Amino acid sequence: MTGARPATALLTPLVAFGGAVLGVLVLFSAQRALSPYLVGGPGATCTAPDCALGVGLWLLVGGFLAVCLAFVAGTAVALVKGAAPGAVRRGLVVAGCCVLAYLIESIVLWVLF
Repeated sequence: MTGARPATALLTPLVAFGGAVLGVLVLFSAQRALSPYLVGGPGATCTAPDCALGVGLWLLVGGFLAVCLAFVAGTAVALVKGAAPGAVRRGLVVAGCCVLAYLIESIVLWVLF
């Protein structure tokens, strides 16, 4: 019979989720403020203000997916590693990777549109 898992096993997915939410919100807010200057970047196929709306919608979808991925990946890491020391650090690494993926997505979107 296996023993109950300590509550510290929940730290990894919770820290990953919270860190990803915070990172995505900061990046989205910064991009929203800079959107008048970002429309029509190098190699842009559309320089109209309507393209900012399209980029904004894709950024919303990407942000939601990044947060969901952070939670799922944090849960997977917690299941593999269990309640080993360093749960918070592993959650921050997962959140950082998901926020980095969101940043790369946003750079690609702003350059293409």
